[in-house]
Amino acid sequence: MHPSRHRLILLAASTAAAVVVGTVGTVVASAAAVGCRVDYQVTNQWQGGFGANVTVTNLGDPVNGWALTWSYTGGQQVAQAWNATVTQSGAQVTARNVDYNAAIATNGTAAFGFNASWNGSNPAPATFALNGVTCTGAPPTGEPTTPPPTTPPPTTPPPAGACTATYQITGQWSGGFQADVKVTAGGSPTRGWSVSWNYNNGQQVTSSWNATISTNGTQVTARNVSHNGTLAAGASTTFGFLGSWNGSNPVPLVSCTTTS
Repeated sequence: MHPSRHRLILLAASTAAAVVVGTVGTVVASAAAVGCRVDYQVTNQWQGGFGANVTVTNLGDPVNGWALTWSYTGGQQVAQAWNATVTQSGAQVTARNVDYNAAIATNGTAAFGFNASWNGSNPAPATFALNGVTCTGAPPTGEPTTPPPTTPPPTTPPPAGACTATYQITGQWSGGFQADVKVTAGGSPTRGWSVSWNYNNGQQVTSSWNATISTNGTQVTARNVSHNGTLAAGASTTFGFLGSWNGSNPVPLVSCTTTS
């Protein structure tokens, strides 16, 4: 994971699959006794490298132990991963569960992330297979699907004025981590924003994307860049960064201020 970004998320009666290509690809598929859906998201990309998150949704019977496979067509190579053991042989990549996420209940999910290199282009994989069954995004044949609610659930209106920020650690490995921060405008448009927090356990930001980040002692301040400072009321934008840690890496409290 590195930036200019620019984190580190990952389904068979037919083999048809739909992929939204770009920074986000979603592949879906159906099977005989297995059904699954994969959401593959490039969370950040920089020259020669990228970070991705993969979320697997089990639409069939519960599984205990899983392997997700896909192939790269652009010469991409996985360098490191978290929440899964990822190996690569040529173009084919295999991600296997780790001890704590081997079981996936029906309609349950498992998520993992990784950093990888690319050269020339970085297309999303066209298909995925879970335990050897192509994922199409539909439950096994003959199983009913849950109908969507007739009335959408109510949403919480954004706060008036100011802004809010949500800090999420999207990947962590020995000595390092990746985090995303989502900034949401309140009831008024903004022309700029800044988000601040304190690291009390020695964490250090090493690189960032979609924000300019500065550090003064334990305090970290992230400010918008030219393309994401203007937000309509209730609109959101996200920035991310890589950091180092030693000992513990709790999520800090964050505060957000705006320029109206």
